[in-house]
This record gives sequence, structure tokens and C-alpha cells, in this order.
Amino acid sequence: MSKKRTIIQLNTLPFLAVFAVSSALTRIPAKQPAELTVAFIGREFENGREEKIIALRTFLEDQKSPLLENAETFVDVAEKYGMDYRLLPAIACMESSCGKRLIPGSYNPFGWGIYGNNAIHFKSYDEAIEVVGKGISEKYFSRGLDTPEKMAPVYTPPNSVKWKNGVNFFISKIENPKVTDNTTLFSS
Repeated sequence: MSKKRTIIQLNTLPFLAVFAVSSALTRIPAKQPAELTVAFIGREFENGREEKIIALRTFLEDQKSPLLENAETFVDVAEKYGMDYRLLPAIACMESSCGKRLIPGSYNPFGWGIYGNNAIHFKSYDEAIEVVGKGISEKYFSRGLDTPEKMAPVYTPPNSVKWKNGVNFFISKIENPKVTDNTTLFSS
């Protein structure tokens, strides 16, 4: 009987240890996320940066997007201009099926400045991400248009409801890249 009691007590020790440690950690005041940094192979990253890049790479890979190699640029530009890291990739997916359907040689997956016979061309996807990120910050966010719902009537007036719904759809897919369905990617 005492041998059986000893085994039961030993089996419960790991659970008690986890409970004690988690209880102690909840009493420690948490730092703000912007203050946290993580050392990673000799480099320092803000907390969550690597996770954002991984989530975005996973999503872009699943979409077979030519923007896959620009995941880090998307995250850097979003941080630089204070926007959700998923917004620009979601716009690119809405406007050009994640960069798969665009004017050849334009490197413009955002539909930025494309209307009628006019089209803005960039030298690279990185340049497009930077220019459009800055443009959205200056032309939209500075005016309080900081969500797809608020941006849609200005970004794409003729298709604002479809655009808003599409951008929000892609944002949710990036947030949870494991979400799978048979929805066909579309562009406006």
C-alpha cells in the first residue's frame, strides 16, 4: 500500500511543480510587449517578430505566392509604420491573388495607382511594400482610416464591400494559417 501511495505521489509532483511555477509567474508584473526582446542566434528581435514572419511565410507558401521571400519586409514595414503586419499581404492577396496576377514587370501586387490605363510600376516587391506601406500610413492611417472597413470606400470605391470582405478574409487566414477551406482566391 505504501509503495502504491509513493508512486501516486511521485506522479503528481510534476503537476504540482507546473502549478507552483505558473502561480508564481502570474504574480510577476508583465512587461509591455514592445519592451520584450529575445536573443536569437546572436541577434536580438522584438517579441513576436519571428512568429509574425513564420506565420506570414507559412500563409504565403500555402498560397504559392511569389511574395514568400518578402515576408520579413512585410513585417518590417508594418512595424515601421505602426500597422497590423497582416494588412499589406491581405491587400496584395485581394488585389492580385497574393501577387500571382499582376501587370507583368510591375511588382505591384497592391493595385496601387492602377486605374484605367494608368499603372504604377516598382523595381521590386520590397520597394512596392515600402512605398505602399508609407502611402497607407500617410494617406489613410493619418486620417483615421486604419481598418479595412474604414479604408475600403477610399481604396477601392466601386468595390468597397467586396474589397473589405476579401481583405478581412485574408487577414483571418494569416492569423491562423492552419485554417483550410476550398475558397478560390479572387482579385478585384
